[in-house]
Amino acid sequence: MAVVSVKLAPVVDGCGLDHEDTRVAERALSTLALIRSPWVIGGLLLIAVGVGDVIAGRSKLAQYQAVLAQPQETRPRDPARLFPKVTESEEQRAVAAAKLGFYNQLFLGGQLLTVSGLVFIVVGLVRSRRRVVNTPVAAASR
Repeated sequence: MAVVSVKLAPVVDGCGLDHEDTRVAERALSTLALIRSPWVIGGLLLIAVGVGDVIAGRSKLAQYQAVLAQPQETRPRDPARLFPKVTESEEQRAVAAAKLGFYNQLFLGGQLLTVSGLVFIVVGLVRSRRRVVNTPVAAASR
């Protein structure tokens, strides 16, 4: 006796693909679209730079805030001198204040870059999702 095997035809949509193949193709297409999306890549780069800036800024902010929190020694000024000499501690304090301002800017800039990167990624996800959703419709209408 011969054994005959019969395969049932899968449920086919308008594009000629069964539903499981369509889902797999959509997932592959969306992953590929995300990898190739300039919005997502740009967002990841912005997040990487922003997080680096936030980490560097936060560590240095704490360091220079501690320097400025120390009490400053004051000495009486000579009223006869037009341009009094600056002491080393006053100069170090002025440099620490300037560096504190710089690292505060770095920290805030890092936060801004990180948020911008997140916005870029969301835009990239939305755009790639629209392409994936619209692609089968366009293929079915042909």
